[in-house]
Amino acid sequence: MIFRNIGNPKIITKFLPFCFLLIVFTLTGCLGGLQTTATQTQTDEAAETAETETPTGLAVLQISTPKTNYAANEAIPLNLNIQNGKFDLLVPFVSVATRGAFSQITVTDANGQTVEPKHLITQENPQKYVVGNDGKTVRCVQGFELKASANQELSMKDIQKYYQLQPGTYTVTLAIDLEVYRESITEEHPEVLELKKDLARIQNDPNLQAGAKQDAVNYYQEQIKFIEERHKDVVKDIYLPVKSRRGKAPLVSNGITVTVEPATNSSNLQQQDETAPQVDKSDAAPPKKPLGFADIINQRASEWGTPKYKTRAKPQYPKDAKAAKKAGTVVLQVTIDANGSPKDIVALTNLGFGLEAAAIEALKNSTFHPAMKAGKPISLQVEIPFAFKIEDVASP
Repeated sequence: MIFRNIGNPKIITKFLPFCFLLIVFTLTGCLGGLQTTATQTQTDEAAETAETETPTGLAVLQISTPKTNYAANEAIPLNLNIQNGKFDLLVPFVSVATRGAFSQITVTDANGQTVEPKHLITQENPQKYVVGNDGKTVRCVQGFELKASANQELSMKDIQKYYQLQPGTYTVTLAIDLEVYRESITEEHPEVLELKKDLARIQNDPNLQAGAKQDAVNYYQEQIKFIEERHKDVVKDIYLPVKSRRGKAPLVSNGITVTVEPATNSSNLQQQDETAPQVDKSDAAPPKKPLGFADIINQRASEWGTPKYKTRAKPQYPKDAKAAKKAGTVVLQVTIDANGSPKDIVALTNLGFGLEAAAIEALKNSTFHPAMKAGKPISLQVEIPFAFKIEDVASP
């Protein structure tokens, strides 16, 4: 009936307000749906950004040096302060606690030219497999927990170890690409790790009765608690799973100016003196060679009295030397002390066949009058020869 009378002006007038309201509700619903979809999209994008990007300005780098002017070849130390922001950060240990923090130093001269290093500043960042809380082994790097608002201080003893700076003025800056991680693992004591492995095997053993399993679990848990309590004061290394790397924050320090002064004449002379062989005046005389008996005899009797045999033991000719018809002179270095006893005997020859051993044995069995100086017995190091001749051996 309605469709039959759709052209009737009265019908059209009657239904016109209804159609207008229907159109308004439909448009409102569509716009609301679009707004909701747009808001959700923005939220998802923000969440994704927070997960994949690390904001800059997490920390501030401040470098300094004790003074601005240095003499030629003087060590130029560099101090680094890392001032963290308002977040606790998990970062690689190598980046903030070793010389690796200085790996991106930039040195420019007065003309703005970059000075190339003579040695690169490097620091290894080895990876290690660590057992996580879930019992799985994960690949990690050693980590460092940089607390919110904390200061981390580092120092380098001498920039010139890596940069050979000629006289002039230089600007030094430092950059760090600070990697940030989401999670960390504290490496547990080896005994705890073993106990936890055993505990996991017991918990997963289907053949154990419930009561026995519970008793075993309680036992292992008590042992783990005991060991953890015993080692609670030990500082433990933390590790960062490689897969938990969140992103990287580029940090750039302030710039400092350093001037290396030209060498003066006095410093040149000093440098020449330093490069020349150093002589200790207190020990300028060459080391004395151990005196032989002939040398001692030739010295003035008023100054020295030579060691003299009290009893002289004759060395036994070794059988092996006899059989090989080995002859020669063994020279022994020995200290005759103030009591006339031979000490610190050393063979200066190596004839073999037991000749050195025979000479040493004979010297040990000998006794001496000590050397004398100014009427007093003294200890003196001398060299004593022992001749072994085949013709001296009696025929059988």
